[in-house]
Amino acid sequence: MIGDFFIIVRYFVISIILVGALQVEMKGKSLEGYVTDWFYTSNVAQQIRTAAKGGALLIENGAHSTKRFFKDVFGSASNAADRASR
Repeated sequence: MIGDFFIIVRYFVISIILVGALQVEMKGKSLEGYVTDWFYTSNVAQQIRTAAKGGALLIENGAHSTKRFFKDVFGSASNAADRASR
């Protein structure tokens, strides 16, 4: 119980030190700014962004295809029923 509390306090202190270190400015820009810029321009981030765009496009196309399928199936069935009742 007490050991768990000290683990939480230790990680809290480490987090405060890390956040404070990221706020240090070098050449007019914080270290956090440099890390953020590096992350957005890195190849890893670009690959992740490309994969996410592909996944979003897959979901969008799947939704359109599913909507079109149900519209064709149920639309043609209701049209046939309307024609038969005339």
